[in-house]
Amino acid sequence: MNDLEREAGTDRQPPVLRAVADRIRRTPDAEAVTFHGSSVTYRELWTRSELVARRLAGFGAGVGTRVGLHLDRSIELVTALVGVMRAGCVAVPLDPAYPVDRLRYMCADAGADLVVGHAGHLERLGGLRPLVADGPLVYATRLAEDERASRAAEPDAPLPSVSGEDLAYVMYTSGSTGRPKGVLFEHRNLANLIAWQTAASGCAEGDRTLQFSPAAFDVIYQEVLTTLGEGGTVVCCTEDERLDPQFLWELIARERVNRLFVPFAMLRSLALFADDVTPDVHPLREIYSTGEQMQCGGRLRAMFARLPGCRLANQWGTTETHVATCQWLPEDVAEWPPLPSIGRPIRGTRIHVCDEDGRPLPPGETGELWIAGECVGPGFVNLPDRTARSYVPDPLDPAVRAYRTGDLGRVGEDGDIEFLGRRDGQVKLRGFRVELGEIETLLTSMPSVAEAVVAVVGEDAEDRHLRAFVVTTSLPFDRAEALAVLRDKVPAHMVPSYVEVVASFPRTPSGKLDRLAVATSATVPGSPPSSGPGPVPGSSAGAA
Repeated sequence: MNDLEREAGTDRQPPVLRAVADRIRRTPDAEAVTFHGSSVTYRELWTRSELVARRLAGFGAGVGTRVGLHLDRSIELVTALVGVMRAGCVAVPLDPAYPVDRLRYMCADAGADLVVGHAGHLERLGGLRPLVADGPLVYATRLAEDERASRAAEPDAPLPSVSGEDLAYVMYTSGSTGRPKGVLFEHRNLANLIAWQTAASGCAEGDRTLQFSPAAFDVIYQEVLTTLGEGGTVVCCTEDERLDPQFLWELIARERVNRLFVPFAMLRSLALFADDVTPDVHPLREIYSTGEQMQCGGRLRAMFARLPGCRLANQWGTTETHVATCQWLPEDVAEWPPLPSIGRPIRGTRIHVCDEDGRPLPPGETGELWIAGECVGPGFVNLPDRTARSYVPDPLDPAVRAYRTGDLGRVGEDGDIEFLGRRDGQVKLRGFRVELGEIETLLTSMPSVAEAVVAVVGEDAEDRHLRAFVVTTSLPFDRAEALAVLRDKVPAHMVPSYVEVVASFPRTPSGKLDRLAVATSATVPGSPPSSGPGPVPGSSAGAA
């Protein structure tokens, strides 16, 4: 047994990496990750990820240490993800596209005093002192030298043992208080998902999966760890390729991609440019859609009719649980329903439809969707009250943790779960979860804004966007300034396309803000919300 085989012993690895370690021993020279002409084998990936893990240990990081990952989509990003896990550290993804203030808040809130990143990005985070560079990877810290030295492991010490109850990552989402909230996820949660995904997939050794997701979106773990555990190849792409459906089709053909995980908005965009798609040139076998309600229109059906060997799956979940349900659509596109259900729970997971008091409802009745079982993480970062409200005992088994999603749904006659939208102001837009309250809070923090409402406009997935409505104070209000403030504080997908000034907002008979009336009026371009107490005439706009 050589050093590589000893290091890849499955019993020493975090649960979710054991299948990857097995591949290191079985096919060390197979291609693991590729990016525009450069690639690494499984042997090279394991060696490089060990260097990351040992660097972190040498800088005082160990089991439970929060480590920021501030990297572009690349081989280095995949290497760092694996290395952080092997060190027992907790990954805190920091998307380079996010505004500086948001990134700095995330670092401070998560307690990420060590960061691994590409050199050109790290100075944006502020207060970091570079430690060492390994090629494109740079390590930086906020810790004082004596504090870091007191925590450092011996250079030749074995990497720590990581259990299923240890934290794997902190993923930040939009927060209703005006600040993003960190969601904690454990190794056991992630291992359950990856084991299910591997068993459910038809892809296997040698197949190629696109790494489409941003690092700050939890699907990246599904893409990377499932593929590496199967013995496949992770295909990285540039940001231009990720955002342009024509470039993406070219990449799929050039790199012989077999599997995609994409938001429904991108799936619809791909369908718009699929006239010349053929299975010989585009060897896709599986596409998983997430993030928004799937709509099976003519173009989508036509695309899959041109790819008869490719299956479509509709997945649903939350950041707090990752994937909780899956629905495989029939092979015959003529059998697809216009609005597919979200299917049934994945392994180790239960879904309850509950009334307002948390009592499970019978099939056919509408209630809040509760997710219970192995997929539910431990809670939010530094938000004990919010955690206590949202993470509760399973109504059928108090020993099991459940998560109250705020989504509405019901169980259909066939046993599949129908998704019926949100109970609150949180929406899904182009695959991203957005809490409208965060944007509204930032607007009302401006002295010139008295009240603000943000609504989703547009009926089709690719046309849906945000529009803000504000009631101003006596101070002058500048639309361009308001949008500039938002661009500095939130990611691009959370910036409204337009800010409209109105005299007042519609109210319900009890005096509450009538959000439905605002959203309804926003479906008519240029139509301001009614100032009266009743609903605005027009068709209802979906909020999820």
